[in-house]
Amino acid sequence: MQLLALYWVLLQSMLTSFTGLSSLPVIRHELVETRHWIDDRELNAAVMIGRSTPGPLGVYVVCVGYFVAGYPGAAVGMLAMATPALLILLLLRVLPEDPRLKNAIRYIVLAGSAYSLAALAGMAPTALTSWWAWGIGFVSATLLLRTRLATGWIVLGAGLLGVMLK
Repeated sequence: MQLLALYWVLLQSMLTSFTGLSSLPVIRHELVETRHWIDDRELNAAVMIGRSTPGPLGVYVVCVGYFVAGYPGAAVGMLAMATPALLILLLLRVLPEDPRLKNAIRYIVLAGSAYSLAALAGMAPTALTSWWAWGIGFVSATLLLRTRLATGWIVLGAGLLGVMLK
């Protein structure tokens, strides 16, 4: 029964997001704050693993599933991540191209980004536990926002700095 509930939570988070990490607030609220199936450290680890591996941005939900229920949970996470994409493919066949629909999606993405920022603020205290962690976070955010440096290099550099400073 827990696997079905996990699938439902992850599916809801994926269906309400149009970018990979905008599903994060729903997952954090349901699995960390409400159900207590994982904690912020595990969620941070899942996001870090998902961001440092190739593939879609939402792949971190596979790690979340693993932290909740092991390999069966990871399979549920992968299924929940793939379901919306398969549904969108079906909808693209059925719905005509409508500029109002495109605008609606654009504003949903904007709202999802704001929602993600709020969830990240809640997770920050467990990830940013020292002055140098804050520094790495600040420099990483600055590089992401101000340069065209690939995200993978920024994540790799931050990880290497974290290992050297720990």
